[in-house]
Amino acid sequence: MTSPAIGEVLSKLQGQPELYLIAVAGVPGAGKTTFCHHLLAHLPEAVVLPMDGYHLPLFALTPEDAARRGAPHTFDVESLRNDLVQLRQSRAGRFPSFDHAKGDPLANEIEVTTTHRMVIVEGLYLLLKEWKLSDLFDLCIFLDCPADEAECRLVARHLASGLSKNEEEARRRIWANDRLNAQRVEQDGCRERADLVITW
Repeated sequence: MTSPAIGEVLSKLQGQPELYLIAVAGVPGAGKTTFCHHLLAHLPEAVVLPMDGYHLPLFALTPEDAARRGAPHTFDVESLRNDLVQLRQSRAGRFPSFDHAKGDPLANEIEVTTTHRMVIVEGLYLLLKEWKLSDLFDLCIFLDCPADEAECRLVARHLASGLSKNEEEARRRIWANDRLNAQRVEQDGCRERADLVITW
């Protein structure tokens, strides 16, 4: 059964078949990855390109930056922008993914071909004003999620991935990093910059 949120986006996409580059943004824990997987189940001609592939590698980070990994300055935004510009022009290419076990990006792991009718790019900062990416997208979606719900999802994620040993440690990690990143997204006006705001 298709959820109302997914149905709303599918209706938008079907009504505008020329849409190609789709941004899915939202705070940490908003459910961006899950949302994109649900979309893909209905869009076999699409491919997902996660912004996580543009994390700076660990060797390039200072200890302070490593502790704040996930903040805007810990991403290679220039490479992301250049790749998206190239993708708009050629509609094909190879792009990085992210190895969560190693904690580093993997080059050339995601292939986009001309048979893909659309590319769904998902990530925290796609609509961040200073990144100047929003004009590259044909449709910008922002996933709205209450802060408490996002925190619960993040706790579960940190425990499942082994980033935190227990719930208390997970919540400390969230308030030292994830919540700061969420505030950056909220205060920057990313929600207001979206074409479509979806409660998820």
